[in-house]
Amino acid sequence: MNARRLCMGIAALLSLSLLASCASTSSLTAVWKDQAYQGPVKRVVVLGVAKQQAIRNFFEDEFVKQLKARGVDAAASYAIIPFAQMSDRNLVAAKIKAVGADAILATRLIDRKNVETYVPGSMSTYPSYYNSWGGYYGYVYSPGYVVQDEYVFLETNLYLTSTEKLAWSARSETWVVKSDQDLMKSFIELIVDKLSSDKLIP
Repeated sequence: MNARRLCMGIAALLSLSLLASCASTSSLTAVWKDQAYQGPVKRVVVLGVAKQQAIRNFFEDEFVKQLKARGVDAAASYAIIPFAQMSDRNLVAAKIKAVGADAILATRLIDRKNVETYVPGSMSTYPSYYNSWGGYYGYVYSPGYVVQDEYVFLETNLYLTSTEKLAWSARSETWVVKSDQDLMKSFIELIVDKLSSDKLIP
């Protein structure tokens, strides 16, 4: 019986590990596109609105990497605009136009929340294997527990530098279950795939 319980436990752990590694952590909740703009954009400056320089740099570099893999001429804004000048909107717009970009792809955090979920306990259906109340109750009753999940909500907008008007916008929800870098990579892949399917990039 102990061997059977051990095998069942190992199988359950393996199943949960596989589920966690395969589950998508980001999903789009809303997408809008200006139908008058046909695209695709030719040169994009990626702008990650972040309070920490290191996060901004990694985020923009990964976006540029994935966009270039799709044949898009992309540049990270941190190489053009110093962190200390990010609050000056006119200066940012002028510097982006100066490098010949026809679009700005900007991402910002719009919300963050924690969600608690109560998982109820369970009772086994095999009481006949135990010859004492103590042994039976101690094994087959699994008490409930609370799981706390963190979610972040991002907004990604594509603006045209010629008019400064919005051409495309997406809102997304990300379940924080991986490292920051892994989360950013999977989020960026989701956005790049959608930009491609909406004909904004090749």
